[in-house]
Amino acid sequence: MLYLFLTFVVLLLIVMGTRGLTLLFGLGINVISVLALLILIADGFNILITTGIIAMVILVVAIYMNVDNTKTASTAFKTSLLIMVVILLITVPLEFWANAQGLAAENQDELESFSLAAGISYPQLAISIIVINSLGVISETSVAITSGLNEIVENKPTLTPTEIFNDGFSVGNKILNTQTNTLLFNFFSSTFPLFFVIHSLGYGVGEIVNDKLVVAEVLTTLICTIGVILTVPITSYLVYRGSKKVTAN
Repeated sequence: MLYLFLTFVVLLLIVMGTRGLTLLFGLGINVISVLALLILIADGFNILITTGIIAMVILVVAIYMNVDNTKTASTAFKTSLLIMVVILLITVPLEFWANAQGLAAENQDELESFSLAAGISYPQLAISIIVINSLGVISETSVAITSGLNEIVENKPTLTPTEIFNDGFSVGNKILNTQTNTLLFNFFSSTFPLFFVIHSLGYGVGEIVNDKLVVAEVLTTLICTIGVILTVPITSYLVYRGSKKVTAN
């Protein structure tokens, strides 16, 4: 594992030069942030408030440390924050209604000798997992769309609001194709072991659809995908507002 990490560092520095050091520093901060989140939750801090604070730290590092254009970084950060709020509004009621949080029957062998009195709210923990899971793909999508759309607006300052939105959707559609596939592949790769267990136990379609672990993974993937899709109109609107202010001044 150490050799693999060193290979990653060397290749990163060869490809990106000194900018690779900034990326490594940002990755280090985000790793520490996630570990801090786990420790704070385990120590009894409010899960949702702690997740919100750590999520903002992760977004600041992921966006502002990797984007040179301040205008692009600011728009991408605002977009990511708005999407995070939308994800929370969707996830909070959905997790309580779906009742897919916590551990399932497939985990009983591993947990047989352990106490389940963890002292935390599993619904809130599930919400935290979805929010943290969505940050990477949302920040990446918002930065990509904002960068492309800002460049178009700067080269064509006479664009009308309709044209800006059309260009935003044009840029966003190309990015959404790859991001949606990324989320889909992540879903299947993370659930391969689970589906092997389900197959070996002879689950029927109804049992699979109602299995807690399957539902939790599906909810996470769908909510993250909704967040990525909403990035397109929100980013287009924010870029339009920014260009309108510049024109007015």
